[in-house]
Amino acid sequence: MSARLTPAGKGDARVRVAEPMGWRERLADVARFAVRPTYVAQPMAWGRDAALALVTVLALGIVISPLVAGLTAAFDAQAGFLPDSDFAPQSDRRRIINFLIFAPVFEELLFRSWLKGQVAALRFAAYGFAAMGLLLAGIILGADDSALVGLGAVGLVFAGLVHWGLVSHRDTMVPVWFVRHFRWAVWGSTLLFGLIHLGNFTVLTHPLGLLVVLPQTIGGLLLAYTRTRLGLRAAIAHHAAFNAVWLIVDYALA
Repeated sequence: MSARLTPAGKGDARVRVAEPMGWRERLADVARFAVRPTYVAQPMAWGRDAALALVTVLALGIVISPLVAGLTAAFDAQAGFLPDSDFAPQSDRRRIINFLIFAPVFEELLFRSWLKGQVAALRFAAYGFAAMGLLLAGIILGADDSALVGLGAVGLVFAGLVHWGLVSHRDTMVPVWFVRHFRWAVWGSTLLFGLIHLGNFTVLTHPLGLLVVLPQTIGGLLLAYTRTRLGLRAAIAHHAAFNAVWLIVDYALA
């Protein structure tokens, strides 16, 4: 065995397996994860305890997101630094597909699927980072054909998925360096997840305008917790359920 690889995180005292806990313990665990994300070798098996954990983390996000957005908007009312929303009009059908299917699946694959740390998944992450770089470049440079940029990013992710599928049964080892520096992987992917949502707004005119994506950044951190403790499918479900709540509220207030 290579000195730099370990089977699914074995051999490191800091590695543990996700465990059932009550909702108070779960919230405390989320707080600890936010301060210093820790690697787990195996998410919880799906069942009642996992469902309770998912509901707890989802509810936390539903409470925190509007609270942070409201506080930021209140501050902006005095300073005027936040950019305006730049959502293109969409049909109800397209909006539902984008928010409840495309975004949860694509974004979880792109930003968090590889947090298990297996070599095959980390190779996929390289494709994902290239896709993110392309999307961010399009946002920063104000690409005229945003659809073409998006298609290129999706193509890179698809190529990465194909490569992952071909070698996932073989390259299952987890690099020791990934476990040791796991917190940076979580924080980095979370920050990128927040920044990519700048594409939903007009061009920034003030550095503090970055705070406009603070709710998405916090949401990304909660999704990273769900992905590592409950698994990728739970993270996709978490993402879709949060977006569903947002859509219901938006339609109700329209």
